[in-house]
Amino acid sequence: MVFGKKISILFLLTLLTGIVCAQAQTEAEELNLKAAFIYNFTRFIEWDDDIFPNEFVIGIIGSSKIDEPLEEIAQSHKAGNKEIKIKRYSSLEEVEKCNILFISKTAKISLSDVLAKGDLKKTLVIGEKENYAQWGAGINFVIVDKKLKFEVNKKSLSDAGLKVSSQLLKLAIIVD
Repeated sequence: MVFGKKISILFLLTLLTGIVCAQAQTEAEELNLKAAFIYNFTRFIEWDDDIFPNEFVIGIIGSSKIDEPLEEIAQSHKAGNKEIKIKRYSSLEEVEKCNILFISKTAKISLSDVLAKGDLKKTLVIGEKENYAQWGAGINFVIVDKKLKFEVNKKSLSDAGLKVSSQLLKLAIIVD
């Protein structure tokens, strides 16, 4: 059983590393890669089960077509043993508790307002705007040398009560 788990982790790391190295050439490819990253984050980050004991909620704010590949993933995969539910929000006032909140680059909201929202204290906030990780998002997608990568703000993740695998951190660009 332990050997099988190690193989599974090795496979996921290989997959995640492949995703990191893949070039994001079109918007659709980039969205698919980001969705795959988000799903893999569910495997390498631990959340407090008291938020949602029976489901794993990924919220999206701002106009983005990332919900399409995320819905496909949610239909065939789970986050641990939980069903994945995708929720779309058009404003910060609509946002409810969720495990992950993806903030689209088109979102017209302040990251500081998101981080101050009481319902989101144990939420992994993922952005795709320049400097979002430095400003407090737990994870931020960036393009470096035409490759999709992600930044991690370890303090933000720790402040949110999230436990991050060292394997994930090895693949990340760490920011303060």
